[in-house]
Amino acid sequence: MIRTAALTLTTALALAGTAAAQDPHAGHHPQAQAAAPQSGITTVPSDGAMTQGSPERFSVTFPHAMVLKTVTLTAGSQEPIVVTAPAAPAAATVGVALPRLAPATYTAAWTAEGADGHAMSGSISFMVH
Repeated sequence: MIRTAALTLTTALALAGTAAAQDPHAGHHPQAQAAAPQSGITTVPSDGAMTQGSPERFSVTFPHAMVLKTVTLTAGSQEPIVVTAPAAPAAATVGVALPRLAPATYTAAWTAEGADGHAMSGSISFMVH
């Protein structure tokens, strides 16, 4: 019985690996919000997202109220695009409108500040198709 269960599990894992290998986009979900990492911070687009067209906004959800300061977008050898967030009250979810982005793989590096002045930063990567 244990041998049969092990064989069934091995077969299922092999089939799943084959399916993922055939799909170069396996595991990517456009505009999907990633499961919250241990820090409790999530972004849209999520890290590793593949978007169909340029995303209109970049947003960050924190475990407590923050003020988004900047988002810097870089793609290959292109000049960085710095988006300064307009003044807004602190909130758990903050965001900024993005300019139209050409198809490429981007890194979005963000900075934010808490009401008590503590700074936070992070970065994610996503692809625009």
